Amino acid sequence: MSGIGFTIEEIQVPATIGGPGWDVFEEYVTVRNAVESYALGTDLLEMPLPDVWSEYRDNPHRVRRHFAVWQDGVIIGRGIVTSRPQSPESGVHLMTDILPEHRRAGLGSALLERVEQVALDTGASVLKVVLPHRAAAGGERVAAPTGFGDLPADDDGVRFLSSHGYALEQISRISLLDTDGLADRIRPLRDAAVAAAGDAYRVVSWIGATPDRWVGDLAEMRTRMSTDAPSGGLVTPVDEWDAERVRENDARIAESGRTVLTAAVEHVASGTLVGYSELLVSDGLSVATQEDTLILRDHRGRRLGTLVKIATADLLLEHAPQLEAIVTWNAEENRPMLDVNEAMGFRAIGYEGAWQKRV
Repeated sequence: MSGIGFTIEEIQVPATIGGPGWDVFEEYVTVRNAVESYALGTDLLEMPLPDVWSEYRDNPHRVRRHFAVWQDGVIIGRGIVTSRPQSPESGVHLMTDILPEHRRAGLGSALLERVEQVALDTGASVLKVVLPHRAAAGGERVAAPTGFGDLPADDDGVRFLSSHGYALEQISRISLLDTDGLADRIRPLRDAAVAAAGDAYRVVSWIGATPDRWVGDLAEMRTRMSTDAPSGGLVTPVDEWDAERVRENDARIAESGRTVLTAAVEHVASGTLVGYSELLVSDGLSVATQEDTLILRDHRGRRLGTLVKIATADLLLEHAPQLEAIVTWNAEENRPMLDVNEAMGFRAIGYEGAWQKRV
């Protein structure tokens, strides 16, 4: 696809780090990081090349196609079409990024048209877009239909998606926790959580690949993440996990050079895990990424969420004390988890809007 002064071409993720096509991929990722940093007003969430390479590789549960916008021999934008072969009813996720200095020239609309058509060709009936938005107060606002959170109406992403027929369905808060002095700050929270949990529960933890004993329990809890976590009005079918998928995920993360720190809560009487929390650590970053945190419904109300999040923070302080912060994403309507985060000292640095269009 081409227009006046630009072309849109599909590119491939290299089969290996540094393999054929790596230079183009590096330029493509540079656009990703530049747009993310501009949207949030911070470069804290930039990702190293190996991390992005790992995330963008296809697997049996997620397939991505990538498109680069070229102008004068340089990549100035990128598009992604992400589909899930195992659950096509969930729709297709799209991403369109144009460098700020090249916006309002029709490039974003042309790129969106291209990726939307690719999605429609797969038979998709639901299109989804998730975008970061800067934390900015005042002015006209666009509220989430969940009743929790709003975004500036003049935000680039808000204006663009609204004008192309997408509806805002949910807002997530992006929060940062500084690790300086964290051990002292969380000590009283840990004591209270341990007391509330009593002898009925105990914390287990591991670094890297999931121990054989817990693979089945972790697969069950990851499946429950797709049904128990708030999703607003988004089309969200069950995302099934099994032991093989857990192992594949562990191997993919290890291959990229990243490390997962996991803390879980065991229900002593049944010998099963009823909650977990994960932190992802990369050698190329000063910030750890909070991945899933979940407590099964039947075991909530006992401060297990606080217990398991503090346990992952303890793992981080022990095994990666050089890291400066932890970043996490939480739906604005997920008040119980936000209460835990705020008590630990997390502060908002931006927001992420989940948009959807039915076709």
